[in-house]
Amino acid sequence: MVQQKRKRRNMRSAKRAALRRKRKRQVLFGLILVCILFVWGISYFLLYRSVSKYPKDKICDNIYIGSVNVSGMTKEKAVKELEKHLQEDGEIKATLKVQKKSVEVSLADLGLNYGDVEKVAQKAVDYGKKGRVAGRYFKLRKLKKEKVVFDKSIVLKDKTAKSVVKEKAVPLASHAVDASITIEESGPVITEAKEGKTVDIPKSIDALEQYLNTEWKHKDFSIKMVMKKEQPKVKEKDLQSITDELGSFSTDAGGGERWKNLKTGAEMLNGTVLMPGEEASVHDLTAPYDEEHGYVPAGSYENGQVVDSYGGGICQVSTTLYNALLYSEVEITKRYPHSMLINYVEPSRDAAIAGDTKDLKFKNNYDTPIYIHGGIDDNNQLTFAIYGKETRPENRKIKLVSETTKTEEYSVTYKTNSEAAIGSMEYTGSPHIGKTARLWKVIYEDGEEVGKEQINDSYYKKSDQIIEVGIKSDNPEASALVKNAVATQDKDKINAAIAQASAI
Repeated sequence: MVQQKRKRRNMRSAKRAALRRKRKRQVLFGLILVCILFVWGISYFLLYRSVSKYPKDKICDNIYIGSVNVSGMTKEKAVKELEKHLQEDGEIKATLKVQKKSVEVSLADLGLNYGDVEKVAQKAVDYGKKGRVAGRYFKLRKLKKEKVVFDKSIVLKDKTAKSVVKEKAVPLASHAVDASITIEESGPVITEAKEGKTVDIPKSIDALEQYLNTEWKHKDFSIKMVMKKEQPKVKEKDLQSITDELGSFSTDAGGGERWKNLKTGAEMLNGTVLMPGEEASVHDLTAPYDEEHGYVPAGSYENGQVVDSYGGGICQVSTTLYNALLYSEVEITKRYPHSMLINYVEPSRDAAIAGDTKDLKFKNNYDTPIYIHGGIDDNNQLTFAIYGKETRPENRKIKLVSETTKTEEYSVTYKTNSEAAIGSMEYTGSPHIGKTARLWKVIYEDGEEVGKEQINDSYYKKSDQIIEVGIKSDNPEASALVKNAVATQDKDKINAAIAQASAI
């Protein structure tokens, strides 16, 4: 019994001792936890204070976007700095190598541009400013040892780069040569085609962008254009069907400086081959109209007047060709009349050329190629003939008929000239009557008319005769007399005033 009591006391004592030890451990753990939290709190506070001292709207030190140091800049300033740097980079020259030839262009010409500078500038601003404090701290510490570089992607404006490469680099290639044909007395003579090479524009631009983004040191550089094989569009077999004259037309070539332009324009068009469905522009085939390309100043229409301009007379070339095409029944897709009447063809049978506003375009509507033969012959006739494969019936003929539907006579306009002697008359301007005309294609079979088709309607404005009447005199009364008479636009009154003024 006594032994049992002693045993219970010992058990209670053991439990109390264990409880005391547990409480001690809890207190110790609590103290350790408090210390840890305290240290963590102090550390976090110090880290937060360290990373928070950097302005949120400015880029930290030692940060670059590409090669541009943007340290301490706002996003807006960084973007402006990049734009400034872009202008500087745009002046750098790139030498485009095409086989053994080359051409130099500026990067600005190629459409140099940076990628999304707004986005990359914002990334630079955000560096070390977002995320967990510890992560931000280590990022900012890294800046003290080494610079951080954000890549700016370099791109070339697609349309600009393609246009420059096409204009500058492509012509340097050893292009394919189409088969050609000439008409000799013995008949057609065909020259064989040759395979060539040309610039692969998309792949060349890709190569340029890759170089700019990987190897470029912001200095002048050279780069090879990517080449590809080029097959001739016209081969010998394509021209073997050109055996017949489909139609021709001639106008008198005249003389003087204008004759030179007719010869040059005809030579530009001579030898042109159009495949089935292919369209051609007389302006594109004969321009530019300058001294370098064989043209000289000669008379042409401008604002209702005849003035000298380079290529004056090219409209006679297009007009002569227009009629040859009509007789050949080649499809005309664009044609414009002159502003005023011309004297080398009937109204509505002309075709004007004027810069980018007026042109003669035509399309090969035959199933076989057609060939244009043109020049000035020994009889001084400007002649164009269209050759191809005749498919029209032998008994079918056409006639072009010009119909005038309205005529407007030109007027005489009197103007005063204060610098010319009183009573003098100087005739200026280029007087032309005005007309509205229509062109018909009349179709005959076995000599009988079987059809009639309207080809065009044409309007030619009139141009008045200008007579400048001199009113310069020491006598103000005499000058006023003639001036008032001119205002009436009455010929008889003007002549009477001049006679009266001479008697004062």
